[in-house]
Amino acid sequence: MKVAGTLARLLPGRWGASPAAERQVLLHAHMFKNAGSTFDWSLQRCLGDAFMDHRDDDAMRQGATYLEPFLREQPQLQAMSSHWITFPLPQMADLELHLTLFLRDPIERIRSVYNFERRQQPANTPGSKKAREVGFLDYVRWQLQPMPGPVVKDFHTRYCSGNYLGEDLGELYELAVATLESTPLLGLVHRYDESMVLFEYLLQEQFPQLDLAYQRQNSSVDEALTVAQRRQAVERELEPVMDEVRAANRHDLQLYKMAEARFEVALAAVPDLERRLQQLHIRNRALQ
Repeated sequence: MKVAGTLARLLPGRWGASPAAERQVLLHAHMFKNAGSTFDWSLQRCLGDAFMDHRDDDAMRQGATYLEPFLREQPQLQAMSSHWITFPLPQMADLELHLTLFLRDPIERIRSVYNFERRQQPANTPGSKKAREVGFLDYVRWQLQPMPGPVVKDFHTRYCSGNYLGEDLGELYELAVATLESTPLLGLVHRYDESMVLFEYLLQEQFPQLDLAYQRQNSSVDEALTVAQRRQAVERELEPVMDEVRAANRHDLQLYKMAEARFEVALAAVPDLERRLQQLHIRNRALQ
């Protein structure tokens, strides 16, 4: 497999671990406020009934003991998304899972979390209720407390570790690094188009019909600003608590830097990148 061989050299991990697998399934770890709704929209449009947006979070939290039999009971599925993909994934000789992950600048992401919670309907979660009651700064002050949960505190590290509510963040970080190192299909939210081109390239043998053109979904991002500008705006708004915010996201900031470096290596292996990007933009415009 030419693509698998290229990425195996560049990105050591489990890429191509089951070359003889009879069935291929794309598995999207839909992390909260990480462009997941847009990616799911593309999968639904392209694959139709062969795609499932799995919403039984309690079942998915059981991990491989639930996921393996579930996939075997759904032979029509070519792709599945869940907010609670739990690691480690099942290892199956006859079924290869292609995990997709998106990481986002952890500081810039906080504003998106607040905007979403503030407009969420119905406002029936503690986060959405608090966002409707207070401004951005006070919302973050509340989120930095122990009880609301880690939605803006090393969120990526916790999710990618497979132990979201674990207490040893050093250990969780090492587990998260291992997950990223074994995931060639790693995208960056602020480089979404390049991520789609990368994914299409890496999956062209397993999913030759895959078309990840998109209409942006569920986004409150100001596209006129760069991710650096959006982050600077967040840092200005949260200046009174920025030391606490950075401390609460120390592992995420490290993980994000690692993800950016890996993304650059993977993208450099894509031939005719500019042509592929232009073709994606043409397909995107056709959907508007």
